[in-house]
Amino acid sequence: MANAVSRYDGGLARMDDLFDSFFPRFFGNDTFQVDIKENDAEYELTADLPGFKKEELNVTYDHDVLTIAAERNNVVEDKDEEGHFVRRERSSQSYHRQFMLKGIDESAIAAEFKDGVLTMQLPKRADAKEPLKKIEIK
Repeated sequence: MANAVSRYDGGLARMDDLFDSFFPRFFGNDTFQVDIKENDAEYELTADLPGFKKEELNVTYDHDVLTIAAERNNVVEDKDEEGHFVRRERSSQSYHRQFMLKGIDESAIAAEFKDGVLTMQLPKRADAKEPLKKIEIK
């Protein structure tokens, strides 16, 4: 979704651009990639969630908003022969994306998660098709 408020076009905007371009590469991506295709009958969604398990995903559709959330916690432990910790690390990842998709037949939504890819078919309701409204330009 585009930012509705424009950024100041001075030196601070260039600093923001530098910050935005550097830190995602330094810390990693803070989101996951999603493709949504629309045709006359449905929306087709593909979301890349590598490394996640099906149990770590939560997908909901409520009031025309599709929400995809993914969360996992990892613990890596290295112990010596006596069972004492040599290294113990913990990490956690959490992603959350929302999309407005109007007129979906909620009872017919289908989803599958395989090899780190979530695919969904979100059929449109037959009564959801609204005619285009022509706007007169003066």
